[in-house]
Amino acid sequence: MRTVPKRLVVSKRLVLPKRLVSRAVALCALPPLVLFAPVGRRPASSTVPELRSVSSAVPELQHASSAEVEQAPASQTGVLEVRIRLAGESRPVPTQVRNSTDPEACGLQHSLGDLLVSAENRGVQNVIATLVGVPTDRIPAKAPQRLMIDNRDCVFHPHVSVARVGDTVVAKNSDPILHNTHYYGPLASNIALPFEGMTVSRVFRRSGMVVVLCDVHGWMRAIVRVDDHPLHAVSDELGFLRISGIPTGSHTVELWHETLGARSVEVEIYQDETTRLDFEYEPSPSPLEPESTGGSR
Repeated sequence: MRTVPKRLVVSKRLVLPKRLVSRAVALCALPPLVLFAPVGRRPASSTVPELRSVSSAVPELQHASSAEVEQAPASQTGVLEVRIRLAGESRPVPTQVRNSTDPEACGLQHSLGDLLVSAENRGVQNVIATLVGVPTDRIPAKAPQRLMIDNRDCVFHPHVSVARVGDTVVAKNSDPILHNTHYYGPLASNIALPFEGMTVSRVFRRSGMVVVLCDVHGWMRAIVRVDDHPLHAVSDELGFLRISGIPTGSHTVELWHETLGARSVEVEIYQDETTRLDFEYEPSPSPLEPESTGGSR
């Protein structure tokens, strides 16, 4: 750490006491040891520090600030809100399976969560909506995200999710038993998670549909759709989803559900406006009776 000398010689005839130097520094709001030379006098190079580092930093900060303003594009995007419902009056139930593997920790029966319909408004949960065919130069920039796939209570959470190429996916075991997280598809990796609280990360390098299974507990299944852009979302428990930052113009929206299938809808997006879409799936055949899934797949 530098200290201010007791006597600082600025010229042959001028000697400044330490107390006066400190007060001058405080008044000028400058770091210690930075002094302005008196007008008409040339400071001794060995006693007065140079001011280049201080003066050159100011223009650099101003330049960075102006560059950010110049690069910020005008708003040419809109929002899409979608409500997905199941047509008809009957309310199907998700597939139930009986379990014979680790029943003490996992229980004797599980839901596959393959068709969740709201009793309130018949909204369909876990529908993926994705814009397809968006030009690369119109895709909004977004920093890589982190997706957690949690083995919790012998079920993958979340059951359905979306991600972008370059995002990180983290497999976690929140149970006190052995699980594994086996990725199939664009991400091919089999991760053993023998300890509670253990996590292992991977990165999505390619787009496509990734199926996630636990080979120890055959009913455990999750789905991740990976796209080259962030213009996608998953419907909530009421069948509602929202996608923002969509470039203006005509777009094709692909809706996908693991039981009800895929559909395509054309939408028009307007600048700084919200386009609302109501979509109904036709009912699918009734789920099969519960089946045994003990042991590995």
